[in-house]
Parts: sequence; C-alpha cells; structure tokens
Amino acid sequence: MNAVVQFPRTLDFTPQGSTSSFEDPLDEDMPTDRVVMATARGLTRLALIAAETGARFQREGEGIDPMSWLLGARRLFAGKAAIDAVLSRPDFMRALLLHGLALGLDAEPHVIDLLTAGEEDNGTGLASVERADAERRDKHNARRGRRNGGAASAGGGCGRKSDRNAPPATEAGPRLYTATLVHTDGVSMLQAFHASICFDAKEAVNRLAWRYGPELAGAAQITIGFDPTTTFAEALVSPALSDLLMLVAADPTGPLAAGLDLNLEQRFLH
Repeated sequence: MNAVVQFPRTLDFTPQGSTSSFEDPLDEDMPTDRVVMATARGLTRLALIAAETGARFQREGEGIDPMSWLLGARRLFAGKAAIDAVLSRPDFMRALLLHGLALGLDAEPHVIDLLTAGEEDNGTGLASVERADAERRDKHNARRGRRNGGAASAGGGCGRKSDRNAPPATEAGPRLYTATLVHTDGVSMLQAFHASICFDAKEAVNRLAWRYGPELAGAAQITIGFDPTTTFAEALVSPALSDLLMLVAADPTGPLAAGLDLNLEQRFLH
C-alpha cells in the first residue's frame, strides 16, 4: 500500500456536506480544542481507514481528496464524519467494506451491513460478495423447500415427480454485477468498467477472466448493483447508459437486462 497525499498551503477544514468544522492540524493546540475520547484500538482503526482511503483514491486516480472524505458528513455514519465514526467497530467495518469493494463514496448503512452478515472475513475482497450470494441462495432454497413441503402435505405426500426429482435450486435469480479494474504493464495503463447479469460473483469473475485473463480478473473490484457516483462510473459511463444500468439493477430479469455484457475501456500510454 502506497498512499501519497499532498496538502495544499491553505487548508480548508470545513468540507462540503459537513455539519461541523475541524481544527486545522497545522495550528497550535488551543484550550478550546474539541476533546475526543478514543482507545488505542480506535486510533488504529482510524489510521487504517485513512490509509485505505488514500490508497483507494490514488489507485482510482480521479483526484478525490482523502481528507475531504474523512471530514465530510456521510449517510454511512448517520451524518457523522468518518474521522469520528470509525473509532467504533461497526462504522469502521462499514468504511472498510466501502473502500475495499469500491462501493462509491457513500452508502446507506443497511446496504453495507448486508455484506457483513454471518461469519466475517475482515470485511474486504470477493469473499464478502460471495458470502452474500450464498446466504441469498440458502434463503431461496429454504423458501422453495417450504413450498414443496406444503404441496406434498396438501396432496397426501404425493408431490409431482418433477418436484421430487428436481435438484435443489442453487440460485435465487440473476442480478447486475459491476466491476472496475486498473492495470499497468509498464507501457500503458488500462482502466476498465464491466457490467453484466450474473447469478453470483464467481460468474462475474469468469467473465472478466475470459476477457482480461485470470490475473487481472482476480484484482478487479466487484460490486453487486451499480453506483453512478463512483469515479469510474462518472468517467466512463455516459448519463444515458448510467440510467439504463440503474433500471437493469432494479429489474435484473426484465427485457432491458437480457444478455447484458458491457465492457468500457480506456488506455493511456506512459
């Protein structure tokens, strides 16, 4: 991890959307400075989120100021700034997932919490998305089992043969998956955005591997749904296409979603 943040000579620590101002760290300490109670563990959480924020914004290369994100009010933290919120473990995990899966700059807490349900895997990477898929499939199989059981009872235990012999369902239906990746080979830099209808995260990875190879596919940031506010979406996806993807995310089995396999790329020579 290599995050480089350059501070301007004149610092404005009243970020847009913030509910309060923050003290300029270059000034001398004052008796009136706000006192923040924090444990050593809480300070370590803050340091980790600051490092992850800087590394992500540098990686995505869109000129977003990490300090503005850390000091701005976020829906993810019920209107608080990350610099205060991530001292506690729940908001720390939400911030870690937001940046680890590149889920935009802000999100509703319950959306992020869905990815941390069940056993945790440090909140980052493809495993979180796969776990959400697995839980979705389990719930679908349970509902299907109840329906089949109810039908058998109603019919005196004589359910249809096709129902008795059918293999258990493994999918709860397709959803929109989007992915972003950045790759530099020493000659050029590739920035790519992918969107497709898949049944799980592994299928999305396989699509990326077929196009870009397993190494690049393994490094891609994969997300369920589409967030038009991400730096990649704003840079590569047109407003009309963004509207289409929002409709597809809302209705992944509808006619607009049929056969969707979108790839947008831009390359820069060094």
